[in-house]
Amino acid sequence: MRRGWLIVGLLVLPLATLGGREAWAAWTLAGCAAACALALRPSVAGALERTLLVIAALLLVQILPLPQAILDLVSPHARPTHDALALTPEAAAGRTLSVSPGATAWALAVWFAALALFLAARQQFATGGLRHTARSIAALGLVVSLLAIAQAATADRHIFWLFPTPFEGPQPFGPFVNRNHFATWAIMVFPLTAGYLAAHAQAHQAHAADVAHRRSRIARAVDPRAAWLALAAAVVLLALLLSLSRAGVLALGTSALLTWGRMRGALGERERRGAAALAAALTIFALAWSDLPAFAERLAGAGTDMAGRLTIWRETVPIVRDFPFTGTGAGTFQLAMFVYQRADRTVYFNQAHNHYLQIAAEGGLLLVVPACLAIGLFVRTASASIAGDRSPTRWIRVGAACGLGAAAVQSLFETGLVMPANAALAAVLAAAIVHRHER
Repeated sequence: MRRGWLIVGLLVLPLATLGGREAWAAWTLAGCAAACALALRPSVAGALERTLLVIAALLLVQILPLPQAILDLVSPHARPTHDALALTPEAAAGRTLSVSPGATAWALAVWFAALALFLAARQQFATGGLRHTARSIAALGLVVSLLAIAQAATADRHIFWLFPTPFEGPQPFGPFVNRNHFATWAIMVFPLTAGYLAAHAQAHQAHAADVAHRRSRIARAVDPRAAWLALAAAVVLLALLLSLSRAGVLALGTSALLTWGRMRGALGERERRGAAALAAALTIFALAWSDLPAFAERLAGAGTDMAGRLTIWRETVPIVRDFPFTGTGAGTFQLAMFVYQRADRTVYFNQAHNHYLQIAAEGGLLLVVPACLAIGLFVRTASASIAGDRSPTRWIRVGAACGLGAAAVQSLFETGLVMPANAALAAVLAAAIVHRHER
């Protein structure tokens, strides 16, 4: 496992199972990630790790049967919501904080898989394998993006040309039933690939200077690895544009500009020019091959879609108000909307289109407080890790941070991180940022 092959395999598993959206796929990923973590024996003594474990425990609390008196005390609106959703009188027995224990168990599986993968990857990167994993993710991005582009052109609404999807809702893209979920995956892969390309260029430049007397200038300019990494980044960006995900494009652009503003001082003038030229070349390539009229049409409909999101947000507020302490249960937003939705019911709201608002509705203060604490601890640790790394791998950390930042921005409008494939990739990126290399 020294080079991180198991980590890469755990990223491929949910992609091969349609994003891991089925319960069996999520639990399979959780079991495999747990086995990998046990084999690597990572430390869980830090404040961040303990907070993440507390969140897992609180998710479990949401599905434990409680006496009705306690349930009425901590969540007064749980009883009428359970009654509205119950199909038979017998369903009232053994009620939980979650209005759907099965949906919350799926959310627990996704969280546990991401947590175990984060711990395993962080321990793996401490002894080596970061470059190999980043390179493998870049190759995976190239393959999945090419497959997604071909599938979108020839497979109608079938994933992998075999599995039909409902005709309602967004167009599927790649292994995901929702193109916005693919966008979440792509906006994390692209910056990581760019970060690895920068790290490779810096290391290659230093090595070339050491052996300049043995190579000609033309020979040193030929770098096949940099070429295919640039191709991978360009194809992932092209796939993102062809997915027509406005939130994904906006999130990646916002995070990239913020990252550039934060890190440009660490680059020399020549490096800044090279980075700007590469970014321009990748963008021009992606725009040249993308469907600009279709994307312009999507942008033209942004106002209507935003009005729909505002309606969903307004109708989510009563859930937050009625379940302020414990929420309706992780993963239960769609079921809660069966009771709370007041808008036209020809279309049911299956997500809040704002991950932060959805966490507040599904988790209440029970999950919001430790989640905010975990985010604060992670940001502090990540900032220290990036600032303290002076090796070329620093740019892999920066690329991973840019990818997570893009996912955070997109979460203002989508909930792509609920998918196991995206949660697993986010966990590996987080581990790449905060790991401590044991020299």
